[in-house]
Amino acid sequence: MTAHALMFVDKPTFYRFVAEAESGYRYEYVRGWIMQQQAGGTFNHARLGARFAAVLERQLDPQIWAVTGADRGIDTGDTVRYADTVVEKLGAPADSLATEAPWLIVEVLSPSSEERDLATKPVEYLGLQSLQAYIVARHDEPLCYVWLRNANGAFAPAPLVVKGRDQSMQISALSATIDLAEVYRGIGE
Repeated sequence: MTAHALMFVDKPTFYRFVAEAESGYRYEYVRGWIMQQQAGGTFNHARLGARFAAVLERQLDPQIWAVTGADRGIDTGDTVRYADTVVEKLGAPADSLATEAPWLIVEVLSPSSEERDLATKPVEYLGLQSLQAYIVARHDEPLCYVWLRNANGAFAPAPLVVKGRDQSMQISALSATIDLAEVYRGIGE
């Protein structure tokens, strides 16, 4: 996926631009630049994003948590990114375009986003005080890279690699368990 810098703007202008933009493209805000990304992805990519959301929706209390998809921005200060699945506490204004307080972020990895999802975004996301888990899921096999905040409030410098249908990810801060067998059913078999 090729990104193209469109224009240099402040963040309020970016949000107005995104609210009025035509569909067919995805835009991210990167240190003042509106970056145009190609919208869409493979069938497996879409299925995985939806499955992560469904698994989390079933386990989390809807009176406390909101589970959203690729249309919910993540404001890290210098950037506004869009992940495949985002979990945040309820309380954001209904018309807000982004969260500054995600608890869990899931990115589905594709060949064109690998460097960004595994090197650039962890630096941005792991600095968010609210974030408890960042998961990068491969689109073609049951394999996830997982950063979890530990009891001391820090993230390990490298992700935990969870591989195989018989594995699961425990997200203690949310009292949630994500089984790879369920998320990857029919994918990469």
